[in-house]
Amino acid sequence: MRPTGRAYHVISGDSHVVEPPDLWTRWLERKHHDQAPRLAKDDQGGDAWLLPGAAAPGPIGLVCVVGQRPEQMRWPGMRYGHDIDPSCHDGKARLKALDVDGVDAEIEYPTIAMRLIAQCTGKIPLDVEEACIRAYNRWLIEEFCAPDPARLIALPVIPPKIGVERSVAELGDAVKKGCRGVILTSWPTGGDTLSRADDAFWAAAQEARVPVSIHISLAGRASRGPQPMAAEAQWAVGADTFSGLPPIMTELMFTGTFDRFPALKVLAVETGAGWIPFFLEMLDDRYWRNRVWGKSSLKKIPSQYWRDHWLATFIVDRIGVQVRHAVGIDNLAWSTDFPHHGNDWPFSRRTIEEHFTDVPAEEREKIVCTNAARLYGLIA
Repeated sequence: MRPTGRAYHVISGDSHVVEPPDLWTRWLERKHHDQAPRLAKDDQGGDAWLLPGAAAPGPIGLVCVVGQRPEQMRWPGMRYGHDIDPSCHDGKARLKALDVDGVDAEIEYPTIAMRLIAQCTGKIPLDVEEACIRAYNRWLIEEFCAPDPARLIALPVIPPKIGVERSVAELGDAVKKGCRGVILTSWPTGGDTLSRADDAFWAAAQEARVPVSIHISLAGRASRGPQPMAAEAQWAVGADTFSGLPPIMTELMFTGTFDRFPALKVLAVETGAGWIPFFLEMLDDRYWRNRVWGKSSLKKIPSQYWRDHWLATFIVDRIGVQVRHAVGIDNLAWSTDFPHHGNDWPFSRRTIEEHFTDVPAEEREKIVCTNAARLYGLIA
């Protein structure tokens, strides 16, 4: 990956697009149109996305929050072209929003396409799901990020459960198109657990020097859905977004994947970091206690694999910043989550100041810019 030659000072390691109303009618093969996500109305007349096989459309209000105060936020009733800011789905408008916010670049993740994977994998034909994801990827690369690929960093999605050979092919296609990373949505083989058969994908990612992002969880886990919860507490869902990553991290570490691929880089996206030191302490403890009878052949302790191979993004995590040395100064990246309801646009610079009070300038620079810039090859 070639450096862009641009100077960066603030980079969001995790931002989102909200797919435009006509994405799947313009970019998806016509034969799949009747099974694609389609725009519908929520119970308050707002726009909502009806996913294939879903009983009801899902409102999009809280993923389209731009410049709203918390007391203004709502799930239903939001409409494209009215309440929803164009920067959610238009690259040129997004660049203007970044300028206002003082953000030099951002790494782009999906919204509706991720819902499709989380809620529909295993429920619709795989060829339809794959076609929908590939249509999203083309739109992201060729339209949304095209106005300035050095500021809008496209991460195409590897469709879930398509098998390791096709996953490797998708990664190769992304590299040919100049993409600086990919999003993994299931283990490359499509299996429920990690296996040596997945190694072909890790080898390809390592050879291409392409970091692999895991956004909160993988399809096999996310598709099981949340556990039942009292209605009064459902609005708080999202506070435990890190919970999907510990099993994934453990599998990658304890199967020796990082021993076999010592240059592989993986991102834990939108998981926060304050929990990581305790988790690493427990992993190291279990490793030392059980390594002999468990016949472990690991070359390093688990916490060292974290430091050598992982980067975690956070939005609001003052505790994570406070324990940054235990997490690893090089293993953190700040993000806005724009335009989802966790973002503070247009006051991201104020948010950074609040998070990094009394943090040395060189450490702050790494976390809000340099770590992400180097990982994605934006700078040398």
